[in-house]
Amino acid sequence: MAIGQSPSRPAFDVASVRPGTPPPGGALAPLREDINTSSGTLTMRNVKLSTCIRWAYKLNVYEISAPDWMDSTRYDIIAKPAQPSTEDQLRLMLQSLLDERFRLVAHRQPKSVSGYELVAGKDQTPKLQPAEGGGEGSMTGSGALVFEGHKMPLSRLTDIVSSALKVPVRDGTGLAGFYDFKLDLRPYIAPLQPGDPPRDPADLVIPALRDQLGLKLEPRKLTLEVLVVDTAEKTPTEN
Repeated sequence: MAIGQSPSRPAFDVASVRPGTPPPGGALAPLREDINTSSGTLTMRNVKLSTCIRWAYKLNVYEISAPDWMDSTRYDIIAKPAQPSTEDQLRLMLQSLLDERFRLVAHRQPKSVSGYELVAGKDQTPKLQPAEGGGEGSMTGSGALVFEGHKMPLSRLTDIVSSALKVPVRDGTGLAGFYDFKLDLRPYIAPLQPGDPPRDPADLVIPALRDQLGLKLEPRKLTLEVLVVDTAEKTPTEN
């Protein structure tokens, strides 16, 4: 399915697109991307074009296939609608901006990707606390190392794990209902020695799921729909 302009899709009243300006800070500061939607205005600082597309279409990192330059070239975008707008409306407006200013042409297609299936651990009973009521539930925690879910379906747990590992995760537990759970990654952090490669999040998440929740991640080939970028202009049209 092709992605293109829609006459019913809203657009920003005013939008500025300029080369990205790295934020001040330490050695990792130039890699940081900032997205803010306060006051109904979209402000994106030092963002990659792939990030803009993912935010506009609510995509995970594994749900887009794009040219390499889209993961390196940075932009600052400040875009204001004619009236205060919701985040979902701002996403639609950003879709219009990508079409108009970057001449984005893309389509959706199924793709087989490497991922995981979440299942009950072998010879283990899942260590999950059933919760009365429920819905989307809520998350609390400490930074990016402790996650506490309250009244959540396991589909939300797979979303959290997928976000941490940056690969798709499918719920194969067969467990319905809502649960309370806690996942603490801190006991699995080993000190890095000089010359060691960066820590793989899977080395923390997989044993934590096994030991603390009685769940297991099994590697799978999963088919999902991805957004394939056909063409886009590196230099956007003028403001």
